Amino acid sequence: MRLLDLAVDGLTLGSVYAMVAIGFHLIFRTSGVVDFSQGEKLVLGGLIGLTMLQQGVSMYLILVLVPLIGFGLGGLYERVVIRPTQRNGETAVITASVGAMLFMAYGHVLVWGANGEPFPAITAGSVEVFGAAVSYQSFWIWGTLLLVTVLLYLGANHSRFGKGMIAAASDPVAATAVGINVAAARVVAFALAFGLAALGGVLVAPITLAGGTVGALLVLKGFTGAVLGGIDSLPGVIVGSLLLGVVENLLGGMLPSGYKEPLVLTLLLVALLVVPSGIFGRRGARLA
Repeated sequence: MRLLDLAVDGLTLGSVYAMVAIGFHLIFRTSGVVDFSQGEKLVLGGLIGLTMLQQGVSMYLILVLVPLIGFGLGGLYERVVIRPTQRNGETAVITASVGAMLFMAYGHVLVWGANGEPFPAITAGSVEVFGAAVSYQSFWIWGTLLLVTVLLYLGANHSRFGKGMIAAASDPVAATAVGINVAAARVVAFALAFGLAALGGVLVAPITLAGGTVGALLVLKGFTGAVLGGIDSLPGVIVGSLLLGVVENLLGGMLPSGYKEPLVLTLLLVALLVVPSGIFGRRGARLA
């Protein structure tokens, strides 16, 4: 049952990576760029949730308020950081996102400290499934990922605004000509990505602690999952992230400690070389 326990834990980790990877996907599909601050947004969400909890706010209200705060911060982030640099090309945007990542990382340390803080589970305890112990927190993470996936799929494929967001990235000039507000579509994409990451921070904090210096690792894992599955494909980034989480945890349980991070970097390199568009990505949608 040891392997089954590792696989279940890997699915939980993979679901967290998927929340970061979905942010990469949303931003890439609507603006054609990669935003490397996604991991720090997740950490920030957990810290905001922790602060609210310390002030007596109920956990269920935190699950509503934190993504809403993240949504607002995402719109501000697009307006202040991304939009001014976008006129200078993709390289400038990527550089700005790395700068924002470092700003948030050091900001977390200055405000909340460098050490992670304990965060209570939404529902304490665990249940045995086919001999493997599965925490109720894992069900919260899996259920949230499923709900978010369904909502994003329906929004992108069955709503006028969702289709407009994708059209805005494919051909901004043509999209503007038919009445689509390209700027608004990009703001919403960045806002959704930030809001989802913030929610993910609350969900994962009981497992990884709130805060600390895990943001860079989450960026690496989320980006690897997105590239592996296909960054332009919603199902792809989710499958890629889940696969990464399971493989990483299984091998991490069998190999000496310290091998997990090099393994992820190797997997990212192999994915870029062998399937640059990802397992489910469209040909030509590869990263430059």
